[in-house]
Amino acid sequence: MADSRLGPEEWVRAGLKALAKSGASALKADKLAASLGVSRGSFYWHFADVPAFHAAVLKRWREVALENIIRDIETTSDPFEALLRRAFTGNSGIESAVRAWATADAQARKAVEAVDAERIRYLQKLLTDAGIAGDVAEMRARAMNWTYLGYAISTSKVDGDSLKRLIQELSALFRR
Repeated sequence: MADSRLGPEEWVRAGLKALAKSGASALKADKLAASLGVSRGSFYWHFADVPAFHAAVLKRWREVALENIIRDIETTSDPFEALLRRAFTGNSGIESAVRAWATADAQARKAVEAVDAERIRYLQKLLTDAGIAGDVAEMRARAMNWTYLGYAISTSKVDGDSLKRLIQELSALFRR
């Protein structure tokens, strides 16, 4: 049996992994406890109920999908290109899973809408800093976010030299 002293972070990590693999129906105390090899009581020690756990999973997704990325790319010489590279090389399974969950769950939908709004604001700032006018920057920011989302849910991926050229083309296109 696994260590029964799991903390909330381990539960949330397991929740994100289960969500990406099996969808929102996997975010149940019994299923997660079984996958972690612990009792369901461990779950309820850390979370008042399943909705509280869902809120913790969505909070962690926000950190992974937005806050950590912004923090990481801010330290690069070209945050714009670093963001594109990260968007097109990262694992998008959790992104797709959270968005699928948001189609049927108000709490997830609210989290997705908030992350999208923050992403667009951040992209607009990058574009404005690159000399693009405010209203044009906003439209391009939305197009960039939609481009990423389309790629994230696509089963067709690009790698190697094609990926490098794609990132260069998108960078030039959106900064034009």
